[in-house]
Amino acid sequence: MKYLNKSQSKKNFKLILNIAIPMIIANLSIPLLGLIDTAIVGRINIEQIGSVAIGSTILSFIYFCFGFFRMGTTGLTAQAWGQNNLKKIENIFIQNFVLAIIISALLILILFFLKDIILLLFTNNDLITLHTKQYLTIRIFETPARFINFIIIGLLLGCNKPWQTFKLIILVNSINIVLDIYLGIFLNLQIKGIALGTLISEYICLIYGFSIIKKEFPNFTFYKKQLNIKINNYKTIFYSNLNLFIRTALILISIVMFTAIGSRLGQLTLAANAILISIQMFISYGLDGFAQAAEVLVGNNYKKSKKYNLINVILITGIISFLSATIISIILLLYGAYLITFISPINEVINETNKYILWIALSPLVSFLSFHLDGVFIGANLSKIMRNSVIISFIIYLICLYIFIPTYNNNGLWLAFMTFMLFRGILLLINIKKVLNIKKL
Repeated sequence: MKYLNKSQSKKNFKLILNIAIPMIIANLSIPLLGLIDTAIVGRINIEQIGSVAIGSTILSFIYFCFGFFRMGTTGLTAQAWGQNNLKKIENIFIQNFVLAIIISALLILILFFLKDIILLLFTNNDLITLHTKQYLTIRIFETPARFINFIIIGLLLGCNKPWQTFKLIILVNSINIVLDIYLGIFLNLQIKGIALGTLISEYICLIYGFSIIKKEFPNFTFYKKQLNIKINNYKTIFYSNLNLFIRTALILISIVMFTAIGSRLGQLTLAANAILISIQMFISYGLDGFAQAAEVLVGNNYKKSKKYNLINVILITGIISFLSATIISIILLLYGAYLITFISPINEVINETNKYILWIALSPLVSFLSFHLDGVFIGANLSKIMRNSVIISFIIYLICLYIFIPTYNNNGLWLAFMTFMLFRGILLLINIKKVLNIKKL
């Protein structure tokens, strides 16, 4: 195959692994942090476990939806880096920085005044509500730092500096863990200590991130001059980010719906689905490493006379993603039952979870295409196609829920969810020529 030139493929294979390996390790540190937070608060009392769970869920929903600050920055920056256009990279950073400050300020105000109403959706327990308010009141002030850190990570990743990105993510999570243990347990600040630990770690990460930028990009001048805010300059980034926001929000809503519907099928089903979804999240964090490699390398080779290399990058990242997904599926098929026993020692939960283990074993093979092509389309900055593919997939998901659940119960729920992930990949694949622009080759 002419697009799989041996020497070019070998070169791109090394580039892909150089990006994917640090990002996979960094990505997997994120759920580990959540696990440690739960373990720390589990030493305090039951109400505070629930409070951290609710507070983290609310903030995770927000941060997940605004993940476009990372994705959008990576795609646009990768393209500019491929064109050796440092001035454009600086402008992308400044524009996203201003948007992050404005949006985070609005979110702080909204959460500060509406947190009582929001909490009514989660609990009617007065003590849990009180603890959750304390947790949220502290953590909402990390929002500006969190969003700017997204942008810094996107900038470094787009400029093909994955190990700097790795250091930044590992640093913030490591400091967070240390501070959570010190403030939450040793100083006995309990839930306030955990919230303060996260808040402080985000701002330490922000300072370290700016120091990396100053070292890696000494010609940047944004920190030496006043920001020149012109609305017209923000239109491209605004609409790109809006498309990514809609896309991400619908994906998150699909997961929330999956959990909510599962809870109505019984406590054992809810517990089984919670275990399997946690495994699914680990799978997605792993496969995302290859998607992030695709983001960078597709962007680097986009809108310039390197279309053959662009196709080679897409093919090689796709092949690696498929092989990785196949290996993960085989491992889950062979050893998934042992993993479930490790996660939960309760026999009823183990037996219920084993009924649906085939779905999670199939999940990597079903979902790898959507993860991989998300990276490709982010690198090409074709966010409108990403948005539309998720909207259509979400509609299909709703139809499948309506059709399958009454007949197949939890198997129907999993079938609908797998269909959603499958169609996300298929619809992006149908539009792949818009990335390749083959007519101009």
